Parts: sequence; structure tokens; C-alpha cells
Amino acid sequence: MMLKLAILATGLVCAAQVGATEIPLKNADFEQAIKGPRIPGWSRTQHAGVGAYEVSSDTASFSQGKQSLRMRRTTEQVYGLIMQRVESDSLAGKQVELVASLKTAKVGKKGWVMLLNFKNHNNVIDQVRAAPLVGNTKWKDVTIRKLAPPNTTAIEVGFMLLDGGTGWIDNVRLRTVDEAVVEHPIEHVVLAIRCALGVDDGVEGGRGLGQAGE
Repeated sequence: MMLKLAILATGLVCAAQVGATEIPLKNADFEQAIKGPRIPGWSRTQHAGVGAYEVSSDTASFSQGKQSLRMRRTTEQVYGLIMQRVESDSLAGKQVELVASLKTAKVGKKGWVMLLNFKNHNNVIDQVRAAPLVGNTKWKDVTIRKLAPPNTTAIEVGFMLLDGGTGWIDNVRLRTVDEAVVEHPIEHVVLAIRCALGVDDGVEGGRGLGQAGE
């Protein structure tokens, strides 16, 4: 009984209303065909040195649609990166959420990592990374959320292979999230609890909150 009352009170005192605004990404589902080394809507790079990453569409494994994007390391290298930049002054000070479907095969302990860079023009002013996916994992949605610094003018969505193995991406979603908190006056909470306990305010000596029956 007391547990139910605690849940009731919590729900009455503070209720969060969440709204989301989608931020369009180019080729977010990777359904557009790769043309040579170019990935429509995305850039690709790696650490300096010999080319060490094979990037291709995969029509045999995907989380939705007809294909996904696959990155495989072919020789030892520090990192390979797939990225898309979004220019917008309106993101400053907002909660930004990135969600993508990811999968791995034989990825080393440094992992297959999703990240968000917050930039002021060309300067990185903040970064958030998801926990690395390692080993063999099935398709799963990975989410990161971060408050954009006040001077943000652009964000970069990235996927980085930091070890050997293969990583897949599909169904990338980027949005801002607004959380409005609605507070109820404490007297309304007390009244709701007294009603739940069956307390009659018109009768002296009614049971107090600490004297609830079974």
C-alpha cells in the first residue's frame, strides 16, 4: 500500500512531458548506392597511412529497408571513420539525441563506436561517445544524448572503428528532445494520498499518514 502511495505522490509532484523534433540527415538509412569510394550524404576518413578500411553496402544484413552500410578493417590501423555534418545555429543549448542501429562481427576491445561532435565552426567544443560495441553483436539500437553547448554552430554524427573486425550501421536518427516538467502543488498531493487512505477531513482523530491500515 505504502509503495503504491509513494508512486502516486511521485507521479503527481513531477510529470515530464517529452517532445522531439527530428533533424533531417542525408541517406540516413543507407539505401542510396555507394559510387566508388563515395557514400551519398556521408564522408569517410581514416588515420594517416595505408588504406585499411573496406566500406560497402550490405544487402544481406540490415535492420530495415533493403541494405545497410558495412565497414571492415583489412589491415592494422588506428581508426576508420564515417561521418555526416549538420550545420545549424538553432541547436545551441538543446538536448540532442542520436539513435542508430548497429551490429558487429569479431570487433576488438577498442570497439565500434558511435559519437557526436559539437562544433563552433571548425573547432570541436564537446564530444560524446556511446559505449564501444565489441565481439559479435546482433542488430541493436544504440542511443546517446547530450546538451549542445551554447556556442554550437554544427554537429557531426560519426561511427568509428577503433580495432579489427567489421561494424554495420543502419537507420540513423537525429533529433532534439524537449522535456517540460509539470509540477502539481503539494496540497494536491496530500489530498490525493488522504483520499487513497480513506481519511475523512471532517472527523477529528482520523488516521494520519503514518497510521495507515493494512
